Amino acid sequence: MKHVFICLSLVLALFSGCEETPPFIDFTDTGDSDTGTIADTIPPAQHKAVLIEDITGVRCVNCPSAAQKIMDIITNKSEDSVIAIALYPWPYPGPSNFINTNPWEGFPKLADDTCSKIVESLGVPNGLPSGYVDRYAFPPSLERPNAFNSWASLVDKRLRLSTPVNITLEKSVAGKKISIDIKLHYTKFVSGKHKLALYLIEDNIISKQRTPPPVGDKDDYVHNHAFRFTFDLPAGRPLKGNLFPGKTYDRHYEYQLPVNSPIKIENCHVVCLVLDATTEEVVNVRKIELQ
Repeated sequence: MKHVFICLSLVLALFSGCEETPPFIDFTDTGDSDTGTIADTIPPAQHKAVLIEDITGVRCVNCPSAAQKIMDIITNKSEDSVIAIALYPWPYPGPSNFINTNPWEGFPKLADDTCSKIVESLGVPNGLPSGYVDRYAFPPSLERPNAFNSWASLVDKRLRLSTPVNITLEKSVAGKKISIDIKLHYTKFVSGKHKLALYLIEDNIISKQRTPPPVGDKDDYVHNHAFRFTFDLPAGRPLKGNLFPGKTYDRHYEYQLPVNSPIKIENCHVVCLVLDATTEEVVNVRKIELQ
């Protein structure tokens, strides 16, 4: 039985400075009761794709190097095997002191409350640029954030793995209304629990960025893979029931962009993550373009 989630909330408000206090975002399960269905046939297993989440900031002089590293990795592998999200958290107080994530006055704001919550949940790095590869803590480290110059080798490690779940995405766009249909189809037994997350990502955003000398501050820098909206719980909604070959889940999500939204649908894609509910690591990930 298809379980329907209708997302009626607007894009989370973007604040203008680090003195603002982001509103609380509920990361808890709000009562999904769908235990899925059982398919008659089991399809061939998909290859596993890997997710890179770049924790970045518009005043971070070295962050453009991390963005270029992502493009190099994707070009080397393909967008079918490596998917990227750029997380722009609000400035953090304390040791991290992320003043380099503070938006520029008069330019499009990328700092986002949900980005902050995701970073707080997965682990705040000591500095930028940094990020997560499949949200996995690579032994012997217990920390998920990794320096950008290690991402390529970590991606290679994760690409060697298989995945127990296929992700199929379909989209429909009518004006400013986005509709996404997801089918999860399990091809192997899973002893633990999984959860599902769905994010709206935008490319080609022109905004100011601090870059290395001699260029310095650049007013027309192109930001790609920018996190813009979560269709459901930011940390992912738990999937109910046991996971075994033939088990399927169908989800339908809708989101109506506000009339005055700066988001350009033609530059957007949607990223779907299946996560291990205990370790938070990415079990599989897929994307679909909205243009």
